[in-house]
Amino acid sequence: MNIADFIQLGLLIVAIVSIYVSQQKDTKQRKLQMFAEYTRRYQDIFLQIPDEMFDNQTGKLNLRIKKYMRLYFDLCSEEYHLWQEGEIPDKVWNIWVEGMQIACNNEISRNAWNHLKGEYNREFWRYFQNNVIDKKTTDYANQDEKQ
Repeated sequence: MNIADFIQLGLLIVAIVSIYVSQQKDTKQRKLQMFAEYTRRYQDIFLQIPDEMFDNQTGKLNLRIKKYMRLYFDLCSEEYHLWQEGEIPDKVWNIWVEGMQIACNNEISRNAWNHLKGEYNREFWRYFQNNVIDKKTTDYANQDEKQ
């Protein structure tokens, strides 16, 4: 091997490392953009949920509430499938699941889920039922007092 071969080999290694670093940076940027987009969609949904959703002590559904809960469950389903594909890190997913548990910790959300769950595939349905709807949320006020 002469000096020209070493130079070519060095340039090849630099090119490969540069491509790898660039791809890692792009992946991190893409995941950050995805997180921001899903956060924005979540906020949009909850800013538009009808007031009667929060004031409704009977758990009765109306068309407007079902519409917004469907949007919310659709968002949760999309996030779930992205998590299953490895696009959402476990740490972020666990935070989101905790938020889902809090958001669905009321009679009207459970009623909406019972009316709409048949629209989702079995894998998501089981996960959401077991880890969100049936899950007991922590009493954060009491938890803060203990610390």
